[in-house]
Amino acid sequence: MASQPAEFSISNVFSNTFGVIARNPALFLGLSLVIVGLPQVGVGMAFPAAPADPTTVFANPGGIISSIIGYFVFLFLSIILQASLIVASANDLAGRPVNFGECVGRAVSKLLPLIGLGIVVAVGISLGLVLLIIPGIILYLMWMVAVPALMVENLGVFEALGRSAALTKGSRLRLLGLIIVFFVFSFIIAIPIGVISMISDSLTVVSSALLSTASAAVGSAGIAAVYIELRGTREGASSEDLASVFA
Repeated sequence: MASQPAEFSISNVFSNTFGVIARNPALFLGLSLVIVGLPQVGVGMAFPAAPADPTTVFANPGGIISSIIGYFVFLFLSIILQASLIVASANDLAGRPVNFGECVGRAVSKLLPLIGLGIVVAVGISLGLVLLIIPGIILYLMWMVAVPALMVENLGVFEALGRSAALTKGSRLRLLGLIIVFFVFSFIIAIPIGVISMISDSLTVVSSALLSTASAAVGSAGIAAVYIELRGTREGASSEDLASVFA
């Protein structure tokens, strides 16, 4: 009798996510700072945020435009970060050396497909969120591991999206639970950073960048861990198998 595939384990995802960060804090947080945190500081300084008062939002179209630009910039940078950190995660879990140059180099070598993937994901999820929110959430869950699939399996944009949909099928409720936990985590770490920003207005952009750096590191490492767990439970692929792609 053929053996049944193993169940997707949330505990394994948590263990691998925080394990790889704990073993490589400088690389994970450093890449997150360089790829996401510092660019956000630049965007925040170049384009002041839209006013919080809802009665004045539409009187400041520049603020609305800057928020939209910030959203897409953050999304594209997050995809580049995910591409870099899947290399680091696969190598770390396989017991191989992890280095900054290889992670960035592998992501840069796939820059054009990653940009294409970013455009499709941004447009698709944004339209889905506009259409009563739920379709956007469903698309995000379906496409959650498209970036790791593109990087590890050398797929094209639409192949990676299809591959992600196939891998996540049957596990999306668990993945939704993981996302909720991630948002709770982001909220918790936002509290002290928010207090810091209240002390001085000049620290607001910096504190937001610190929050983005920490959240991006955990989020990107988490997506890599989800992909590795899905490949392992559905197909029996080991960390060594995945890391061998980058050898």
